[in-house]
Order: sequence, then C-alpha cells, then structure tokens
Amino acid sequence: MQDGVNLPDDGREKNRTAIKPRAVAIAALFFCILGGAFWLVARQMEQANDHALAANANLLAQGLGDRIDETITANLHALENFADSWQGDAPLDERQYLSHASSLQSRFEALQAVNWISPNYIIQFVAPIKGNVPAMGADLKRHPVAGPVLDMAFDQRKIQMTPTLELLQGGRGFAAYVPVIDSKGEIIGMVNGVFRIRTMLSNVLESDYLAGYTIRVREGDSVLFEMQGDSTDPRLTRSTRINVAGRHWDIEVTADPDISGLSALTPNMISVFGLILACLLSGLLFMYANRNPTAKSLHRLRGRENISDLALTINKADGHLRMMSPETASFFDLREEDYGFIRLYNIAPEFQSDGTSSHRAQDKLLTAVSQGETEVRREWVVRSAEGVHVVCDLLMTPSDVHPDCIDVVLHHNPAANAAVNRLRYLATHDPLTGLPNRALFDDRLNQAVAHAKRYEKLLSVLVVDIDNFRAVNDKYGSDVGDETLRSISGRLRATVREKDTCARLSGDMFAIIATDLSEAEGAALVAERIVEAISHPIPIAGDEIRLHVSVGVALYPNDARAPSQLLANADAAMYRAQKSAESSYCFFVETMNNVMHARLSLETQLRRAVDEKRFVLEYQPRFRLSDHGVTGFEALLRWVDDSGQRHLPPDFIAVADRTGLLAPLGRWIIETVCLQINQWRSEGYLPVPISLNLSGRQFIQADIIKNIVEETERQDIPPALIEIEVAEDIAMRDPERSLTQFYRFAEAGIGLTLDQFGAANSSLRYLKRFPIQRIKLSRSLFDIELDEQPENSVLNPAVRLCKSLNRRVVAVGVETEDQLAMLGAADCDEMQGFIFSAPVAKDETQTFLTRQATTDQPGDH
Repeated sequence: MQDGVNLPDDGREKNRTAIKPRAVAIAALFFCILGGAFWLVARQMEQANDHALAANANLLAQGLGDRIDETITANLHALENFADSWQGDAPLDERQYLSHASSLQSRFEALQAVNWISPNYIIQFVAPIKGNVPAMGADLKRHPVAGPVLDMAFDQRKIQMTPTLELLQGGRGFAAYVPVIDSKGEIIGMVNGVFRIRTMLSNVLESDYLAGYTIRVREGDSVLFEMQGDSTDPRLTRSTRINVAGRHWDIEVTADPDISGLSALTPNMISVFGLILACLLSGLLFMYANRNPTAKSLHRLRGRENISDLALTINKADGHLRMMSPETASFFDLREEDYGFIRLYNIAPEFQSDGTSSHRAQDKLLTAVSQGETEVRREWVVRSAEGVHVVCDLLMTPSDVHPDCIDVVLHHNPAANAAVNRLRYLATHDPLTGLPNRALFDDRLNQAVAHAKRYEKLLSVLVVDIDNFRAVNDKYGSDVGDETLRSISGRLRATVREKDTCARLSGDMFAIIATDLSEAEGAALVAERIVEAISHPIPIAGDEIRLHVSVGVALYPNDARAPSQLLANADAAMYRAQKSAESSYCFFVETMNNVMHARLSLETQLRRAVDEKRFVLEYQPRFRLSDHGVTGFEALLRWVDDSGQRHLPPDFIAVADRTGLLAPLGRWIIETVCLQINQWRSEGYLPVPISLNLSGRQFIQADIIKNIVEETERQDIPPALIEIEVAEDIAMRDPERSLTQFYRFAEAGIGLTLDQFGAANSSLRYLKRFPIQRIKLSRSLFDIELDEQPENSVLNPAVRLCKSLNRRVVAVGVETEDQLAMLGAADCDEMQGFIFSAPVAKDETQTFLTRQATTDQPGDH
C-alpha cells in the first residue's frame, strides 16, 4: 500500500488521464438499463392509462345502458297504465280523452302525442290537439310503418313498438301501440304514444359529469342521440346493447381523457427525463469507475430494498402519528391537526390479512423495536382515504432524528394486493346482488360518521325493507325471488350517488348511507326516489311483480352520533313507516315527518294548480327616468291556492323547478303574455315589451326559444316584444354556455336583460360579450342607510361601467324619494318600483299604455 501511495508525479498523472474500458462498459450498461427502464415505465403508464380509460368507458356504457333501459321502461309502463285506465269503456268524446291524456303528458315530457285508435285502425282522438289535427281520422291500415306494427299489437295483444323514425315536429322518435282489452277480453281500441328520443334521454345523458365523454345511442346505422366530448379515439370507446321492446339499441361511450389526470405528453416527458437522468448518472458513474486507484476507498452502505412509497414517523410508546410525507398525508387524507388523534392501526382495517387484529399487531411491532430490534418487517394492510384496502411491505426502524419515535416505510405490493383484494371483496360483498354486506356497511358507516364529525357535515342512514317480498318467494319460488332481489338492488343503486353506499343487510332488507347533505330535505328526496323506484312493476317470467317498500330515515348528528345507534334509529323509523302507509318513508324524529309531509302537500297542491291553471300574472311597469314614459312591463307570477290566498314566487318556484312543473308552467306564462300583447294591440294600444324571469333550469332548456317563437308567430307579434331576464349568478355559473344561449335568444330576436347585477361576481370579459340590451342593478347597490356617505357607494362606478358597454341601466325596487334622487344623480336610464306603481292586474295595464301614448306623442295634446 505504501508503494501505491508514493507514486511518482508522472504516474499519478497517467492514472488521472487514462480512460478505462471497464469504466466505459459500466457507464454504457448503466445508461442502457436506466434509460430502458424509464422508457418501459412510460410505455406501461400509457398502456395502463388507456386500459383504465377504456374500462371507465365500459362501466359507464353499462351504467348508462341500464339507466336508459329503466327510463324507456318507465315511459312505456306509463303508457300501458294509461291504456289500462280505459278497460271499462272507450272514451266517449274528445274532452274526456284529453282530460286524461293531458295529465299523462305533463308528467312525461318525452311523450309528444297520445292518440286513440279504433279497432278498425282509424285515429279517433289526438292529444295534444295542437299540431296533430291533420292526424284525426287517418286510416293506419295501409300505413307502411304503423300498419304492420298495429297488426302485431292486435294479434299478440301486447305492446309493440315501431323502429325509430323522423317525427313531423323534427327529431327522431318512436311510436308504441298498446291494445286496450275490456273485461270480456275483446280489444276495444288501441292507445298510441309517440316518444321523442332526445327529450327522453336528455335527463340521463345531459349531465355535467358526462361533459367530457362522447356518447352515441344507435339503432343499427341510425344515430338516435349524440353528445360530442373531448375524444373520439376508438381505443377508448366501449359499447353495450339494450333491448327496447324487441329493438336493439347500442350505447357507445368514448372516455374523457382528462379524467385520468394523465397528460398525453407525460409518458414522452418521462422518457426524455429518463434519458437525461441516465446520461447524468452514467457520467457520474463513469467518473467514479475511472477514478485514481489511490483515491479514498468507498464506504459500503448497508443494503436495503427500495421501499419508499409511503413514509411516516410514529411515537414509540403508543403508535400515535408524529409526522408524515405529503404523499402519505394525501393518500390517507390526513392533516397535521389529526396526528394527535390517529395511531398506526387507525389507518388500517380492523384485521390484517392473517386474521390478526391491527391494534394487537401494532403493539407487537412497537414492542420489538423497543426491545432493541433495528429492523422489523411484515406484511401490512392499510386503508386509503377512499376506503380501498392496500397490501404493503412494512419496515420499522428506530428514528435517527427523534429517539422516542420510529420511522415507518410502506411499500406497495401489487402481487399480494390482487389476491387479497379478491378475497376481501368476497368477504365484504353480497354474492347475490354484488352490494356491500353488513360488515362492509358498518365499516363505511364508521368512516362516514368520522368524516361528518370532522368536517361538520350532515349524513343520513336509510333502512329499506321490502314489505311483501315473502309472498314473491312463496308464489314464484326462490329463483324468481333471487332475480327480484337483483332488480331491486339495481334500482337502489340507480337512486343514489356514486359516493353513497347501498348495502344488503339481510334477506329483503337494504341500507343506504347518503353523505355530505346540505339539508335534511336531501334525505327525503333520496327516500322518495327509493319508494318511486321500487313501486314500479318488475317484469319477471312474463308476469309483473308489484312490491311495497318501507323506508326509515335517521340523520347524523340530529338523531344520533354513534354509528350503531344511527342505524338502530333508522330501523325503528322503518318499522313506523310500515305501520303508517303502504310504500312510504318515515323520519326518526316526528317533527321532521311533519316538515316533509308539509312539503309533499305543497307539491300535490302545486301539481293540481298547474293542471287547473290556478295562476295569474301581474304586471309591474318600467319607466324612463327622463319623462316617466312606460318602456315595458315585468310579468310576475302569482299562485292562487285552494283557500284563495295568493302566493309569491319564492313560496313555490323552487318546488316547481325541482319537480319538473316549471316547464308546463313556463309554456303557460309565454302563451298568456303573448295573448296580453295581442289584446293591447286589438284594443288600439301601442304594445310595449313584457319581460319574463327565467330560472337556471329554464335558461338552458333547448325548447324555451322554440316555444317563444312559435307563440309569437301564432299571435302575429314581433319576438322583440318578449324580453328575457336572467340573474347574474345564473349567467356566471357557466359563462361560456350562457354566452351561447344568449346568442340563440338574440338570433331569434328576443330581448335580453341581465338581472341582479352587482349581487354576484361578474367577469367584465363576458359582460362585454353578452348580447344584452339592459342591465338591472341589484338593490344592494342603492339600498344604503341614509347616513352612509354617498362617495363611498359603488352605485356610480357600476352605472358608468354599464353605460360604457352601451347597455341601458335599470333600477328595480325603488321605493323612496331618497333612492329616486340617488339613482337620478347616478344617471340611471329606467326605474321600476312601488314609488311609481305596484304590480297591477292585466285589466289595469291600459292606464299606463295610455299615459305612454301621451308621453311619447306630445303632439296629440
């Protein structure tokens, strides 16, 4: 060694400059291995991403297929029920038939027409009459499409459906024919329903969470419905087929690439990064291998596997968390303030894969390290924030930084996970329905309660019991009973959100956990959907099974805080529901039942009011500030209930919107307003525009513009006499979509107003692009205390901004002289409020029109 150290200078220089072939070979081999590894990882990541997206598309296609099938089945069942209502006798006259058909059409928007066909194939009655008068008296015997289908319906004495076809009103649809059989078994007529496919499927497919998917519904080569998404890659496209009354429909879904969170450039970037890293490390390795042999020797480090997926530090005494890496915190959804309450076994399931209690297994590991073990290893199952069980290789070592702590490293073990997850699935799911069983339900309920407690959320537990299921088993046997349970489980899954849990607790008893509720009414809506879904007949073995269901509802934290007590209270509520009424739900707290029953009563009254048109419109005039001339009216809806009391829109609009009653109500409003304008004109008055307020749902409906255009054409009035008011917060929810809709209104010649400006956060970029004529100020901009300094008000800047965009500025709700003076000083163009006039009945509007004529035409005096 001494000789090696005391080399002459030229020898040392030679050793420094010589390139060793062995060093080059090592560096080249390392570069190929590392660079190749990164390239393989990038390719596998790309393939795995495509596989995951394709699997997502397949699952979504199957789910949408089930939902579309249920939707079509529900519509066809409604038509069959309507046909059954005439078994006593055929309709006597058109009025009797329309009174029944109108109610059916109001509940099923996709039902475009309901016709009565005589046994000799003649159309006797049509509903609605509007647009269908030419069809009355038509002979369908020789019709190339309807004739053969009618023959089949008469011969087979059951519902038959045509292939999809182009409807006279535009769009594709299909017709269904249901024979009406009297008590003697004779066919006394045929009910014909015409369904619009886009309307029927829009509620299922036009959802925000499907925005990025490309979805097509086909029958053969015909495209029945198409929604273009962000990708058309055939590798990411999957399809499923459903049977619609003997017709095969294919549902094709192309996955949204964005849902994976993986950019298309990511694999290429990984490859490039790997090559760069391989070059750098290979260079360092070459320099090391080519070093001077007399240099300082390497210190060999103790070998250790690469187990660095999840890292955390725990207290040696009791296993409480002390710290963890950001990746670990994200995996378990933990924050720093949670550490003092969480131990190692709390982020694991109750039992490990070998059957050992996680709590006891943790204590044994801590004891081993405390007794001097420098490394402790074992297989360890953890539970992610989503409730997924993951098998890991665990390594415990004493912490070098904190003497009273232990460092824990968890390495993901894919091979073990595949087998363990399969076994765990079989142990935690019902083999008949595929739903979670009681064990998994209890585990998820514990997690849900802990989450609700941590984030102060409301959750509900619903216990569902099929009251007359025993009779199904007794009458049809266990095979039909099992098929019925599978149908029930499918319907229950369809009524809840993906993040909610639906489980089978026992034979005919199910339970649901609905999380993150904003109010108790959300639990009531879930219960109503369950009752409605289970109450629909289940077609089994050529027969129909009608079931009755009882649902009990308990809320956290209102009814209980402990998971077991919450479930027990929901069970008690279910038994009370069984005793109260057939197919009903019941809350654990009686006062909540009163609230929900009051809401149901309101819905019932509102439905009857829509059918009987027990609504009136009042009109509040809008005035120019310069000469107090009338520039238009705002139509305000009032509901007159059974007692004669008038209700303002805040009392019932939300209920009407949620229950689908706002669509027929909106059509009535449009028709009434157009008739009023036509009446003004016929009485010799100069018509002025009438503005209508739209809800968020109405604003994006495709047929709202069509309804306005058709009604204005029918009354022969310009569309510009109808103005649409959209609140600022509605327009800014999805500004790009709102911009498109605004332009559709503008192209139809309909006036546009942005309402409640200043009440939400507007974007100046979109405010400039919206094709609106007026901006109505939020009352909060000028409804200030009298002692507030005017110079501190934002009214003047808001008015100047609107005027700079060449929009007319309207102040609504002006009630005092002080407000009038303030708005006049701010240079508002128009005003509306009680200081000028309260809303008036239609017979009183002529007074303002006469005044307008006097103001606009001073030469008449």
